[in-house]
Amino acid sequence: MPGFAFNPIVLAIEGAVIGFLIAVPVGPAAALCIRRSITFGAVAGYLTGLGAALGDAVFGAVAAFGLSFVQEFVELHEAWLRGIGGLILIGMGWSTMRHRLPTIGDPVAEDREHFIATHFHFATSSFFITVFNPLTVMAFGAAFAGRNLAGVGASLPDAAILVAGVFAGAVAWWAIVCTASVALRQHFTGKGILWLNRITGAVILAFGVVALISLLPLPWRHWAKALNL
Repeated sequence: MPGFAFNPIVLAIEGAVIGFLIAVPVGPAAALCIRRSITFGAVAGYLTGLGAALGDAVFGAVAAFGLSFVQEFVELHEAWLRGIGGLILIGMGWSTMRHRLPTIGDPVAEDREHFIATHFHFATSSFFITVFNPLTVMAFGAAFAGRNLAGVGASLPDAAILVAGVFAGAVAWWAIVCTASVALRQHFTGKGILWLNRITGAVILAFGVVALISLLPLPWRHWAKALNL
């Protein structure tokens, strides 16, 4: 849409709404955010949400800047991305199910380098879960097209404002999820956290299994159309 001037305030608001709504559907990142907020506290939950929001911002940038070669790559290698993402989720789910909280006085748990690496892991794991979901870039592309924002990439400042709005909207959603989860933390004892790990891990593992099953040569699109999905 060359030559068309976008209102920066409207762009920021639209980006925030799109980022918020695309982040809302419950998935493995949400399961991780809830579990970490309850198990490790607010910082762990916020870092997990921040990583997912950064993943949304990456795909928001792809759609905003009209990086068609990235979209084409995702569409061309969708099966590979789903397969890799599915394996990552299965591994992460299994690890979460078997996770045990560190004991008091554990020298490894109290080590500063371990602390930094753990917090870095909180953000990167949710980031990779998000970027290995090929549906995310398609969702952003459809949302931008539906709101007549496909031409915003002609202006670098406009595209940057839109992507910043997407990031802010996604962060807002994860802040809500994390805050609500932390409020429930006091109700979880040691056994409760053990079951939380098992349930969360099972949910994440199930998403991975579904991703791998979707690679089977079955008429998924025909069934989805028949069910109006």
